[in-house]
Amino acid sequence: MVFKSYKRKLLPWIYFNFIKHANAKAPVVDTSHIIKTVYNQLNNFVHCPESNLDNIHKTHGFTVGIKDSALHNRGVFVTCGAVSPGSIIGYYPGTIYRPGDSIFIQSISNSYIFQCSDGTYIDGKHDGISGLFYKSCSQRNRLGPHMTCDESWLALKNPVNPLACGQIVNNGGNKTSNVSYCEIDIDLRKVPLKQRRFIPNVLYSEPSAYLRMVVLVATKEIVEEEEILSSYLSIF
Repeated sequence: MVFKSYKRKLLPWIYFNFIKHANAKAPVVDTSHIIKTVYNQLNNFVHCPESNLDNIHKTHGFTVGIKDSALHNRGVFVTCGAVSPGSIIGYYPGTIYRPGDSIFIQSISNSYIFQCSDGTYIDGKHDGISGLFYKSCSQRNRLGPHMTCDESWLALKNPVNPLACGQIVNNGGNKTSNVSYCEIDIDLRKVPLKQRRFIPNVLYSEPSAYLRMVVLVATKEIVEEEEILSSYLSIF
């Protein structure tokens, strides 16, 4: 049961399934409004005097958190309020590997690797060698006292960006899923340095002006105490 639920995150399964469906046409989606929302969220985290969890509730009408799940150990739930369709409900945190970057060792026994449509990978595992790589890349990119990404999500509790929990979202299948993944490229030149410490992603290779991010977007209303469920590979 566990393998059936999580095989869609295993790198070998993703690779062969991706090849199998390589000729399928992905829907064209305008992500400009999603990117704008991400910019606004990062800005609110800096300027809101309340905690960022309260900030999310105040600006979006809901909060999310990691709790025990009947599906698989733990999952992500709406802990307060309700989520409207089209809302960003989570970020997929982790180290970003561009096509050609070495990720084989990190992928062993790792069910938290997300493959983007262009062959980019995001390793959302918080511990082990994956966690060490993330911290190493994070410190490499540090600019004096300024962090350029968020490391707090690695603890799996109280992250400075309370939406950085997308890697914990369980698979609900096409019938019961209530969120979809959306790939976006953030222009870091539009993100002030003081806001970058809320971004839960870092590039494995040398930094560039653009940063790939994957956010989870609600496809239907999600009410309080309901678990957030995705359909793995339902990328739009």
